[in-house]
Amino acid sequence: MLSQFTQGARSFPLPIFRSMSPRRATLSGLRYPGFSAACFVLVLLLGCMASPSQAQDSTPRLQPKSSSSSITPEQTQSTRRSLENRRLQTKQRREAALVSETYNHRWEVYVGGEYMRFRPGPDLHNSGMGGWILGATRYFTPRWGISADARGDYGNNSLGAVSGGGNNTYNAKFSVFPFTIGPLYRFYGSSKYSVSAALQVGDIYGYFDQDIGPFPPASVGFYPASNVGAAIASIHLDYNLSPGLAVRVSPRILFDHFGGNIDHNQGFMVGMVYRFGRQ
Repeated sequence: MLSQFTQGARSFPLPIFRSMSPRRATLSGLRYPGFSAACFVLVLLLGCMASPSQAQDSTPRLQPKSSSSSITPEQTQSTRRSLENRRLQTKQRREAALVSETYNHRWEVYVGGEYMRFRPGPDLHNSGMGGWILGATRYFTPRWGISADARGDYGNNSLGAVSGGGNNTYNAKFSVFPFTIGPLYRFYGSSKYSVSAALQVGDIYGYFDQDIGPFPPASVGFYPASNVGAAIASIHLDYNLSPGLAVRVSPRILFDHFGGNIDHNQGFMVGMVYRFGRQ
């Protein structure tokens, strides 16, 4: 029978404990009883030595979870506020650089068209006039400068006299040409908008005799054709398309001294502004 079990163990790949022959099992269990006890003690020692190493390996794996769970909502909100402050500071630095680039030009040239309500005679209604304007400003600081410009305005006395009647010739044409110079001050300036004011004084010439034939201007209610003093007060509202280019809308009042009277004539200008030259 021993030979049959031995042949069976050689023929089938059984597990290691089952592949042992009955003879060897008998020897280990009966003849050498201390051998199995020694094996059992050795297995226990190996298990005790392996358990501390497994505990040490598991400890670092739990640390990332505990560190991630330690972030509080207050810390998250503080981080967000810090990022927002950095974005705001970056935006402010860019705005300051753009403002400096826009208003550090020495020269400014402007051109456009204007409309004005003008009184051509002492007893006439204010007549509508259209015209042109060409001027330049020399800046000594980003706020202070001196402006000088020339204008030409053209109209007719289509409304006639204030009190009616008289020798008024309807639709008689006339024109005026002011030449003025004066200081300019910029009150406000950002990357997109600026507001400034100018007060200019100079001279104005009135052509009131160009469309009445041989008659004197007074016969139709006009002022005499003459050259008199004038002053212009303006507010400039600029919208910047770029640091060197802007659109300007400028309401204004023109004071003149034709016929010894002081008339004030309201109007506005729409045009373009070109800046160049660094201070």
